[in-house]
Amino acid sequence: MTEQLQLLPSSPPSVRRKRVRLAQLAGFEHARPSRELIELIAELGVLQPIVVLPDGDGHYQIVEGRRRSKAVQLLAEDNRWPEPAHIDALVLGGSGVEGRGIRDGLTLALHAARSASPASELAAIEAILAGRGDEPVATSVKEIAAQTGMPIQTVQRRLRLRRLIPALRRAFDRGEITATVAEAAARLTEDLQAALERALIEGARLTVRGVQELTRERTRATADELPNGLFVDRQADWRVTVLGHLRAALEAVPSGDRHSALGRAIADVFDHAEHA
Repeated sequence: MTEQLQLLPSSPPSVRRKRVRLAQLAGFEHARPSRELIELIAELGVLQPIVVLPDGDGHYQIVEGRRRSKAVQLLAEDNRWPEPAHIDALVLGGSGVEGRGIRDGLTLALHAARSASPASELAAIEAILAGRGDEPVATSVKEIAAQTGMPIQTVQRRLRLRRLIPALRRAFDRGEITATVAEAAARLTEDLQAALERALIEGARLTVRGVQELTRERTRATADELPNGLFVDRQADWRVTVLGHLRAALEAVPSGDRHSALGRAIADVFDHAEHA
């Protein structure tokens, strides 16, 4: 039997503040901060420390603050941030915070209380599931939701993104397509997703409306290839319906003199309808 899933530390972690070199951080490579966030950090600095866990050898794994860290990196590359680039961080420590499952659980718990980062949420959920072996996904999903405070519907929505073809999944992880676009694309067949991949390669910006329009166009094209009239709503001839009811009535009338008049009357109507 699989042991109980533990995603949060058994006791509150210790917290210390530390100024960390950007080169010591991992986990923010594919973050995509908005231009507004980059400019705000350039003007005011990082007002709120990021949250990290020690990752050994003097390095740290980001639990929360990927976009802020990426913004600092971009500013440094543009010579708009002092080198070597540093960022203020809250380092979590204490017993029970070293495991990968704890790190991913803390990531989800922090995201549940703040604005979502769907790509990192999915990565954390997948890592947790990978550590659960053959345990049914539904069981782990319920435990993840219960321990992190993330709605179970959100966990399920993130997991549906695993239906994306590899190219679209990479685009989602890198922030090249939004979560809503990714969710719409994940409902499509692999052929339709491949068409979206080609659009991305050609430089198109994918939107939910664009995904819907592509689906409609493919549906119309498929319908045009079908034989004419395949889906025409054909009305049955009224005689077929009437004769069927009359035939059933004749079969239902019991034999015998008592019912002979009724039988003859129905038979006469049947003959009239049959030759009408």
